Amino acid sequence: MIPPAATWSTTTTAASRTEAASGPPVRYAQVQTFFNRHCVSCHPAVNPSLDLRPGRSYADIVGKPALEAPGMVRVVAGDPDASFLYLKVNGFPELGDIPAIGTRMPPMAPRLPESEIRILRDWIAQGAKNARGETVSASAVPVAGARPRFTGADPVQVEIGNGTIVGRVIDQRRRPIAGAIVTLLLKGSDLPDGEEHVRAAFTDAQGRYRMPDAPEGRLELKAYAPERIYVSRVIEVPEDGTARADFGLPDRPIANPTVSGARVAARPGGVRLSMRLDGFSLDRNYTVAVNVAQRRVYELRALTGPGGETRPGVWRRDLDGRFRGPWVFLAVDETCNVSRFLRTSSP
Repeated sequence: MIPPAATWSTTTTAASRTEAASGPPVRYAQVQTFFNRHCVSCHPAVNPSLDLRPGRSYADIVGKPALEAPGMVRVVAGDPDASFLYLKVNGFPELGDIPAIGTRMPPMAPRLPESEIRILRDWIAQGAKNARGETVSASAVPVAGARPRFTGADPVQVEIGNGTIVGRVIDQRRRPIAGAIVTLLLKGSDLPDGEEHVRAAFTDAQGRYRMPDAPEGRLELKAYAPERIYVSRVIEVPEDGTARADFGLPDRPIANPTVSGARVAARPGGVRLSMRLDGFSLDRNYTVAVNVAQRRVYELRALTGPGGETRPGVWRRDLDGRFRGPWVFLAVDETCNVSRFLRTSSP
């Protein structure tokens, strides 16, 4: 049985809300200028689940449920620290200013100057008013001030523990995604590129998944589904307890990358995993093969050019040992687009 939604904790203090609310008034025109400068090139062109263009942005954010983090709200009027949109730009101080869900915005760019982030924070704290000076919630979702809670637990360094992770994966229309893959990653300086996929869980017909024997502490999960945008989450698993992580995966409007020729071939003492990748902005960390029976994830190694850049072609990985059952192969690009899934069998 899946437990109730994860514990959320109100962290915005009355003093911080008063400080922002008592500052110079922020007009919605200033907020839209912020979106025009940093956001509209991707929303909705790259991620169609959020439209931040002029004339559309306000109705798509204030009081509207967040997709990537089901259970949160994009903008909670009066409470920036409970607003998913603000946290995606500002990050979580207790996590080194990275977001708990997905990539900090704008992606692949340095953190925005505090003066710009402050525009968004003050506007929300002052009531998230529209161009007419009114606060209009576009949805009936609850807007209690809350956000994910972190206790300061250390990042996990082991794959197995006594905890359990459960959750659900939905699509842009909030329908369950069957056959999505939720992966557990380990981080460390001794791992290739600082992190490595190690374990996986699959969703059922209702989009639900369960990952038993999870390590306790702070860890990163990623959810993938064919031809969608993947989402990452940082969570904490309590000792001998259960943590919940739900994911909402936006549609993928860009048909990149493409994959073909997935193969698991026998070799002395083990197998060779291989798959052809084509496209642009290929991500060297997130081209993976999942052994369905063992729920294990293996990253394929990138083809690189003279300057270390990733290249299209056949990526592979040699593994020692015996493997059985079906495999699922997938790849992503640097803007989080997921390929279709390819399925094959062990030799």
